Amino acid sequence: MKLSTAKYDDDEAYYAVNNADYDIGLNSTAGDPEIIQELRRASNDIIIRQAKVPGQFAVKVAAGLNQPRSTVKGYATFLHLIQGSTLPELEQRLGFKSGVLQRDGAYIYLVDGLALNQNNIAPRGNTDWSAGVSPRDLDTLSKAAGKAVGYHRDYPAAAKPVIQFAILEPVPHVGIRFILPGGTV
Repeated sequence: MKLSTAKYDDDEAYYAVNNADYDIGLNSTAGDPEIIQELRRASNDIIIRQAKVPGQFAVKVAAGLNQPRSTVKGYATFLHLIQGSTLPELEQRLGFKSGVLQRDGAYIYLVDGLALNQNNIAPRGNTDWSAGVSPRDLDTLSKAAGKAVGYHRDYPAAAKPVIQFAILEPVPHVGIRFILPGGTV
């Protein structure tokens, strides 16, 4: 994982950027110690195994203001971890800026678990680590930049975190559900 900082256009605040979300090659563990490679393989195996359990879908959540897509990529979690959530609760679980899902609704994409493999996913900790960036990473970035570096305003640390992983390349979904404002997953 390669981290950097970015500055907002409208003020002097900085936020962390996980460059591995934009460059799939930065997710490689090639050259890392064998224990790190083994940990990544084991973590990915767990994600893949859970995504293939009947009725236990990996899900991608997207704000309702966007048009539906035929494939998905980006941050994902598991349906059972968000099932029964209202949209405000979903924002708190996933680390969306308050009001984004409440205002526009949300798409819940049921990811095709058979499309996930060792090369197209990467663990990203819990949703209280926005972009998979730990508090220690924020501290390290802040010291290096000589300025306070936080999480992106649109994706704050989740108040009620769940596990998350990144889908690094577009994969198909097997269903989509739209949750209207005021609705429940």
